Amino acid sequence: MEFSSNWHTNFLLFIEFLQHQAAGILVAVIAIILVGNLVSKTATKYVQDDVVKHLIKKWTRYITVSFIILWVLILYNSHVQQDTPFYLFIIGVILAGLALSLRNFFSNFVAWGVIVSGKGFKSGDRIKVGSVSGDVIDIGLLRTTIAEIGEWVDADQSTGRLISVPNKIILEKEIINFTQGYDFIWDELRILITFESNWERAEEIINEIVLEDFNQKKEKIQERLKRVKRKYLLRYNYITPKVYVTIKDSGVELAVRYLVQARRRRTIEDTVSRTILLRFSKELDIDFAYPTMRIYKQTESNV
Repeated sequence: MEFSSNWHTNFLLFIEFLQHQAAGILVAVIAIILVGNLVSKTATKYVQDDVVKHLIKKWTRYITVSFIILWVLILYNSHVQQDTPFYLFIIGVILAGLALSLRNFFSNFVAWGVIVSGKGFKSGDRIKVGSVSGDVIDIGLLRTTIAEIGEWVDADQSTGRLISVPNKIILEKEIINFTQGYDFIWDELRILITFESNWERAEEIINEIVLEDFNQKKEKIQERLKRVKRKYLLRYNYITPKVYVTIKDSGVELAVRYLVQARRRRTIEDTVSRTILLRFSKELDIDFAYPTMRIYKQTESNV
């Protein structure tokens, strides 16, 4: 308790010292920084390797900052009479800094324990946590590595970037898991045809195409759905593809909704789109629509 009281007193005295000596300290700090920059520029002037140059600049900054902190503490010790030895004050400062740094360490470590216990996600899952989406490729004690998807790439395909996120993010942000348990998601493909087209025939063709794919994976979908229902209160049972018809400004929109595995979304969409194009090309009364403008001219009849 005595050390704690002395530490609190020293801290208040240190703040008061900074307030009274602010101008002098600021000038000295600027001078030290300028000297550090001069040393860095002089050293890198004779070095050709860019990596070595970067290391020199980085370590010069580290040494400069460390020197400033040590100089301020020594200056403070020489101006203030205190019962606590100076080395104990330095230890206190270091411990306070470590406590702030280790706060994140312990948060990440606790979050790691939550993850490996099966809560949230596991390696191989496709997730979205915060603003990051991708496949989990490594779960470390402090950070999780994700192979990013999306961003500028359509249909949730890989960007090629690896993102390392702190584990504690799962304690602060919502987690969307695309593949945990029930690894099928709903996808939609929208097709616009002209008002003059035989939309009923178009709907029939689209249904045939998506049902053919659905029938190949129906048993797998049902098995996964049963497995999830044993663990979660999942109420929906409708898994069959469906086409929704909507009247738009430029034609009739047919939106087909179907289940796909999360990682095969673009592949299935490509297959379905190609098949629809081929089937529609054989139908004389089905045409794709696009935004158009029609102008009518009114003529006056001669009397």
